[in-house]
Amino acid sequence: MAVRCGALSLGASGSSYSYLEKGGWQASLAYRWLHSDRHFIDDSEQPERQENGSEVINDVHTFDVTLTYAITKRVSTAVTIPFIHQNRSSLYEHDRTNRHSMNGSGLGDVRLMGYCWLFSPDKHTEGNVALGLGVKFPTGDYKKVDYRYRATGRELAYVDNSIQPGDGGWGAILEIQAFQKLFERTFAYMNGTYLLNPENQTDIGNSIWDSYLGRLGVAYAIWPSKGLSVSLGVRGEGVPPEDAIGKSEGRRRPGYAISVEPGLTWSHRKVSWSISAPVALYRYRQNNFQGNPGDAAFADFIILTSVTYRF
Repeated sequence: MAVRCGALSLGASGSSYSYLEKGGWQASLAYRWLHSDRHFIDDSEQPERQENGSEVINDVHTFDVTLTYAITKRVSTAVTIPFIHQNRSSLYEHDRTNRHSMNGSGLGDVRLMGYCWLFSPDKHTEGNVALGLGVKFPTGDYKKVDYRYRATGRELAYVDNSIQPGDGGWGAILEIQAFQKLFERTFAYMNGTYLLNPENQTDIGNSIWDSYLGRLGVAYAIWPSKGLSVSLGVRGEGVPPEDAIGKSEGRRRPGYAISVEPGLTWSHRKVSWSISAPVALYRYRQNNFQGNPGDAAFADFIILTSVTYRF
């Protein structure tokens, strides 16, 4: 289980300096790493998979390069170019006796977003709401192949849909983010993203699925003069059994994870850096749209870090 499309931070943390000025540019590099190997059916873990060595292991490294331009202080646009390195280790995709790996790496699906703050940034320095609307382009390879090893020898095959760099379809992205000052040095924050994939399935039988991400928490400036703050929130992300628009056929592993997300942010002049580590508290593998059960591997935690520069 891995959500490929995440929320973009516009930088507003409750101070007027954090809004991107008209004509301003912002470049960021975000990195995400996860290691999934714990299998669940519904919310019941299957520990025997690790005990007998049959667990499927996904290692995912994602690098998102994002360039943002402020058309006005209130309206901005951003393009995100993802690069992905993914490895999947299993028995059942090979000879069911020996463990082998398959790789699905390369350019991911490019995203173009437009954002608008609902309230004037100059008048609302202690709280605001931004709405975003965007397009996901099918630039990532959804037919990546690698060798699988059978008893009769190795053969080229499509890698599993969980490590395909692209999903093969056009998508629409809906996003909302907000912040509000609660007390001195203390702000609440919220992010929500939903990826609409109206196309049904690819020509190799993989579902082109929707996905979603939500975050809610509190940030506290522990050292305001040095731009250092900590945060703690709740994070939910997943893939629904059925898409909001269109059919939902093809191979997919629907489910969701609820995590607690501690974080640390440092800002100095034009540069900011952040790191967070969502730790899974609850994982649920849902049935697919026909009601058929199945299992899926989830990560215990995810590492997320980014560096941003304004010019």
